[in-house]
Amino acid sequence: MHKVILTRSPEDIERDRKLFEREGLGVIALPLIKTLPIDFEPIDENFDFVIFQSAKAVKYFFERAKLRGNEKIIVVGEAVKKAVESYGYSVYQIPEMYYAQEIKLLMEKEKRGTVLLPRSREGREELIKWLSDMGFTVYPLNVYATEYVLYDREDFLKRLSMGQFVFFASPSAVRSFFANLPKPEGTKLLKKKKIVCIGKTTKEELTSLSGLSCFLPEKQSVESVVSLIKSLVSSLH
Repeated sequence: MHKVILTRSPEDIERDRKLFEREGLGVIALPLIKTLPIDFEPIDENFDFVIFQSAKAVKYFFERAKLRGNEKIIVVGEAVKKAVESYGYSVYQIPEMYYAQEIKLLMEKEKRGTVLLPRSREGREELIKWLSDMGFTVYPLNVYATEYVLYDREDFLKRLSMGQFVFFASPSAVRSFFANLPKPEGTKLLKKKKIVCIGKTTKEELTSLSGLSCFLPEKQSVESVVSLIKSLVSSLH
């Protein structure tokens, strides 16, 4: 059985596990990040738009806050859309491709206004800058934090040795990998694996830190990652 090393948070790994196992793929849990809620104060503003880039941002925001209901909610990805709808809200738009730059293109067609951006404390700044430069008033709101999971060296190496594939679902997981192993050693070990990144941003982080590339699925979703790995397994036979 081909085995896939999953590097997301523990709860994400347990949720995704059944998708891999259903397709005959073994799962090695190597959580490299964990997320923690941030105690934030909801912003008292009548927003025109709310943008969610992850299901975790949805979860941690709605655990402490509500929306008035007249905001245009824009999300990145079907999983985020489902998360928003689970709290009783409707999604206004979802970009065809699941990247921040696609939100920029979508927002260029909208009238300028105020934008609430619930996010990770460690989130990238590009979207904030793009929207501000376009004339939107942007309110970034840190609703959760992402922290590295650090391992005993032998435990880390043992888990890493057990899988033929490594799946990175975020730049944070890539950075955490190299926080556990020095870059030369980590890069050497990853060269022996087939690496799959969920999207371009994660791939760019991997290449920046190691010089390595990775396979990208057609869509930025775990289901698409599973399909890609299945096709890679078939090519090995």
